[in-house]
Amino acid sequence: MAYAEMRITFESDSGEPSVFQRRLEFKDLREPGGKEFTAQYMLSVAAMESNWNSYRLALPGVPNFARETEQTFRLEDLVSSVYEDRRNTQAVWVEITHILLRVRVLLAKSRAYHDQELEQSSDQHSEKKNLQWHLHLDRMEHFDLAVILLGKVNELAARLVFERLGASLIRNLDRRKPDWEREVTWKNIRIGLADKAGNPHLAAIPLPEYDAIQEIFDDFLKTETGTRLWAYRIKVVHRITPSVDRPDLYTRLEDRELTPLVDGAGRIEGWTKSIRLKRAAAEYVFPDLYDDAVRTLRHYIAVLERLEAIPRFGPEAEASED
Repeated sequence: MAYAEMRITFESDSGEPSVFQRRLEFKDLREPGGKEFTAQYMLSVAAMESNWNSYRLALPGVPNFARETEQTFRLEDLVSSVYEDRRNTQAVWVEITHILLRVRVLLAKSRAYHDQELEQSSDQHSEKKNLQWHLHLDRMEHFDLAVILLGKVNELAARLVFERLGASLIRNLDRRKPDWEREVTWKNIRIGLADKAGNPHLAAIPLPEYDAIQEIFDDFLKTETGTRLWAYRIKVVHRITPSVDRPDLYTRLEDRELTPLVDGAGRIEGWTKSIRLKRAAAEYVFPDLYDDAVRTLRHYIAVLERLEAIPRFGPEAEASED
């Protein structure tokens, strides 16, 4: 068991310094090196906390999609789906805003952790490798969650359109089933959106507005950076975790591919396979991944602003003029 006196002093040119102090108890610190690692790690986290907001301010701002709105209803709206259509549309905008704000914080902190990991490469203390490893894990934990949440944004945009149009875009949807929301996917909503003539909710939308919605759906996923980031997200969520910067910190599966040995007549006379004794290079480098995430965030916000500009699909969920 060990005790540490933590003291933080904020100095000021115009007054007395502000001092904060706390005595902490650490149990089961390893020997040797436990105290040094703990102290160096806490100092690195403090340095990250002092810097991440500068990265957040450099990210694209989140528009006020979650603004307070005044929605007025007629009595008949309360007994039809109009009330739920409009109220749910506003609620989804609030959810989208919360997700975007979380993404900004997560991305900014991942970038600040990256700085701390790089800074350790020039230090010479005995816990350098352990500290780099932990900071790398912290960085990727924040970044991967940001990427996963970014992938949720376009799904929520589709859900918003689904809710505003009376939950009518998916045929034979049984909302009494406990897991009915599993069918409310981008793909299914996209299919339903194409049936303008067969859906009264879509038929009531003027053609220019309908075309604008179709273009928004088309543009959401049509970026090179978004495509690369989506491929990374698929690997993180459903495949072997891809290596970033440090292949030595990630698992690797052996290649099962056999190469045929062909004689002069073109006949296969055997097979060969290669066994890698050295680790391959990392699949990704963090600065490139981070740049793709920032560009994708900026693109999503721009497309959402186009959706918000259509009165029917904005937070007020007012019917557009014919």
